Parts: sequence; structure tokens; C-alpha cells
Amino acid sequence: MDIKICNGDLKFKYRVSGIIIDNGKVLIEQYGKTTYCLPGGYVQIGENSNDAIVRELKEETNLDFEIVNFRGIIENFFTNKKGQKTHEIDFYYYLKVKNYESYKKLDMCIIEKGEYSDIKHHFKWINLKDLEQYNLLPTAIKYVIINDKSNFHFIIKE
Repeated sequence: MDIKICNGDLKFKYRVSGIIIDNGKVLIEQYGKTTYCLPGGYVQIGENSNDAIVRELKEETNLDFEIVNFRGIIENFFTNKKGQKTHEIDFYYYLKVKNYESYKKLDMCIIEKGEYSDIKHHFKWINLKDLEQYNLLPTAIKYVIINDKSNFHFIIKE
């Protein structure tokens, strides 16, 4: 069971996200028409964040990844697209794929079989030099990627 808690009008989420960089490009996922995030998902009850990021990326891409290192945490308070106030804690990991040839094929749409319904993922490689042009959320992650930061902790309040 994913760690998502609703308490009245407040939603809490515990997530993991992967920073995947290759040949001057970073892998992002599109959701909505103009909004992007890093690939990842929810941590399950009883699961550690290391196992969660590897599992989530396997579910979403059908590829095996390994963790290079832990990068940091962003604690984010925002209103989601459904209008719910949300408190999200996201652990960020730098990863690499185990099978490099399959890795190159990630600029595509993938259908993940979800617990209750299928989930459509649209992954896209973008040049690091073009990252500022994208609405990548949370916005602090752009700074982290562009400046190759680690050991970061941001608290973002809308």
C-alpha cells in the first residue's frame, strides 16, 4: 500500500524520484500539457526509499536501475491539480540503468499496469542546457540538476 494519507482537506505523500542523466540529457516525465517531473512514485508501507525508487522505475519503464547515490530531500507544500492542499516529502536518488541499450529507448510513452487502473507515462530526454525552459516541478529540482548538487534539503511553501 502506497503511503498517501488524507486528513480532512490535507493530503500527505511520501515519494521517491530518480535523477537519470546520460550524454548531457536528463530523463523527465510529462504530466498535463506543460508540466514535468522526474520519474518516480510512492513509497509503500514497510518499504525503504532505496527499494522504492528501484521498484517504481522498474514498474514504470520495465528496466532495471541501480542507485549511484542519494542526493537529497525536498519537502513541498502545495495545492495539487485537483485543488487539494498537499504535503509531500520526496527523496531524490541519482541512478543508472543496468542494460544500457534498452535505456536509449525511454523517449516514449509506456503503459504501466496500476493496482486500480492503467497509468500512461510519457518519458522524454531533454538537454541539460534546455532545462530552464521546462516547467519541471518542484522548481527547486532544476537548480539541483543544473548545479549537480547533493546533500540538499529544501522546504518549499506555496
